[in-house]
Amino acid sequence: MNIDYDNSSIPELINYFKKEEISLSNVINKNIIDVENLINDCTKRIINQNNIFLLGAGTSGRLAVIEAAELLPTYGDSTFKGIIAGGLEAMENSVEKSEDSLTESIKILNMNNIHNDDLVIGISSSGTTPYTISALNYCKSKKIQSCLISNTTKSKYDININLGVKTEKILDSTRMLSGTLTKQLLNLITTISMIKSGKTYKNFMISVKPLNNKLINRSIEIIAEITNLNTKKSEELFYKSGKNIKIAIVSYLKNMSFSESQALLDKNKGFLSRII
Repeated sequence: MNIDYDNSSIPELINYFKKEEISLSNVINKNIIDVENLINDCTKRIINQNNIFLLGAGTSGRLAVIEAAELLPTYGDSTFKGIIAGGLEAMENSVEKSEDSLTESIKILNMNNIHNDDLVIGISSSGTTPYTISALNYCKSKKIQSCLISNTTKSKYDININLGVKTEKILDSTRMLSGTLTKQLLNLITTISMIKSGKTYKNFMISVKPLNNKLINRSIEIIAEITNLNTKKSEELFYKSGKNIKIAIVSYLKNMSFSESQALLDKNKGFLSRII
């Protein structure tokens, strides 16, 4: 520690805490092969409709659950499933003892019918959390693809990503730099996996679930931008297509019925870029 926290002013503390010792770029550069391999493995499972489990305890578990929860409305895909030690109660309240269980995570994976084509991504800043490591060891014994995101270089799984954080500015508070880097890394991995699985077209969210007025309006805007139709005609097309952006776009640009558009999308595994 190179600052006296107790006797520092708020501006001094802000200046200290804003300094970035490790960036996402640093993490990627040091783990580029593993990150690329993980994205490829995630992409395969999204396309083949297998499961990807994000699993952790405490902050790591909360990040896992948040990441998985955000993907369905954004990309219309439920491949990623978040698991946290202590269950959903641990999202709001501390259930710290749950991370010491050697059996609970394995039980949850089996309740979710895990199989050999699935992938488990464990998140553990220390690389030693029993809840997480027991799940990964179980996967390894069953020849299920496993990945560990941690701050250790001693991991032994199919994919091992080392964030490289040695000391947190509040000692051992891994919700800080480790948590920030983990969230950024998960964003990168899941987003690129969705892109390579055909869930986007250029930088448009063409698989978004129109679950509220904001997303309905955004869906109509996407149709208008890609087809060059005005808002009124795009809205009509959106509702006639069953609120399906891809079908709406293909049916208009290819002059097809909605059923023909769906069949063409199925033939191309949902990739709009292969059709228009």
